[in-house]
Order: sequence, then structure tokens, then C-alpha cells
Amino acid sequence: MRVIDKETAILVVDIGNTSLTCGVYYGDMLVWHTRMQSLKEKTSDEYFSVIKSLLDDKYLSKIKFVAFASVVPEMTRIWMHLCQKYLKAEIYLINAYSDLGIKYLVSDPGFIGADLVVNAYAALQKYHTNCIVIDLGTATTVQVIKADGTFEGTVIAPGIKTGSAYLFEKTALLSEIELVAPTKLLGTNTHDAMLSGIIYGHAFMIDSYISAIKRQYASDMELKTIITGGMSDLVAPILSFINHVDKTITLDGTYLALKRLHEISKD
Repeated sequence: MRVIDKETAILVVDIGNTSLTCGVYYGDMLVWHTRMQSLKEKTSDEYFSVIKSLLDDKYLSKIKFVAFASVVPEMTRIWMHLCQKYLKAEIYLINAYSDLGIKYLVSDPGFIGADLVVNAYAALQKYHTNCIVIDLGTATTVQVIKADGTFEGTVIAPGIKTGSAYLFEKTALLSEIELVAPTKLLGTNTHDAMLSGIIYGHAFMIDSYISAIKRQYASDMELKTIITGGMSDLVAPILSFINHVDKTITLDGTYLALKRLHEISKD
């Protein structure tokens, strides 16, 4: 069995429906990461060409382990082929069946997405307390993980881009706009009115969920709130209850999960 030491580079890949994020950890530090479109039409050769063009060879040549947190099985197969062909790496697939010490409230947690699992695990390992983790991706998820490792459950709602794309598609008189931070709550033109509705509307939804969760658990525990995801910079300044913006929590969780599973496999 391979050993993880200070000269080992570890590639982690978070594969979502719209985008995928890759990161390389070396000496327990995230030394490189990038985001790209999640395209099933691309081959493993094409994806490797992108990685090779972006990643310094001193790290690429030292990759011995790869961990995937994927919600797109077809993309997982493409990337596994990439790793087997070009990296000859030992591969870990992180999911709800992985032995991470997380306790689920259902008998079969297989339906719980890998992104939720690694976000929960990262929150436990990085913050050591009860956490609400909000992830703004293709879908917006709001989940609660207790400090004792109990996965309380999650909310899945349309993401900002997903919801706005539907709005642009179904309304004949509304054109697609760039999603940026709104400058006012009430718009005096169509552009500003839409921007407020999309960004503020999403933020108010999240705030409402956080408030309701905090009320539900008020007698049991305090909750730290963490937000992540590609759209978090737009929404976080508007939210009332956020403690941390953690843009790398999904990559960190995938990396930490790999390290735990590797240690377990040695015993």
C-alpha cells in the first residue's frame, strides 16, 4: 500500500452538474486549484490536457492519490479513466457509505450527495462544533451537521443561476443579465429589479432557513453558519447570520476524507 508522506501530492475533484473543481494538496496545504465546466462531451484525454497545461509538473508528477466527491456518475467514469491512464494513482470515491464517522438518521444514506457528505465532514474537522453549511452551486443546499457527527438533514433548492436561467427563459420581456451584487433593494428599472429579486431573494430565503433552523435547535445547541460555493461572494454580504465564508470547504472535506479512509485501510 502506498504511503502518504511529505512528498506525496493528492488530487481532489469535486464534480458537480454545472462545474467541477480540482485541487492539489501537498504537505497538507492546498497548493493549487481550478474550476472548469462539467462537460460530459469531453474525453479523459481532453481533461488531462487542461490539467497538464495549468498544473506545475512538480506537483503533477507527485500525484499518488486521487479522491472524488461526485454527483455525476458519467463524469466520475471519465475522470477515473484519466487517473488510471495518466496518473497511475490510487483512487478513493467519497460518498455517504464512506467510513467518516458521520451518523445518518436513515437506514440507507446512499441518496445523500457526495458534496453534502464532504462538506459535513470538513465542517466537523475544521470547526469542531455544530454547523449549518450552505453551498451555492447548481442547487443551493442548507444542511445541519452536529458536533457529534450526526447528519441532521438538508434542504435542496434551485441555485441562483438555475433559478435565474428559468426566469430568463420563461419571460418574454426579460432579458438575461449579468449576476453581480445589487446596489439597491428596490429597482427603478427592469435590470435592477431583476437583480434584486435574484440575489436578495435568494439571500432572504437562506436567512429564513437559517432563522428557522436556529429556532428549531435553540434549546439544544448553538450553530455556526458557513457558506461556500461559486456564488457565495454575492450573497454572503447580504446574509444576517453567516460566521464564515469558506470557499475551499468541499475540497478540504474531500482531502480530509481521503486521509481518514487511507489511515483506516492501513489498520
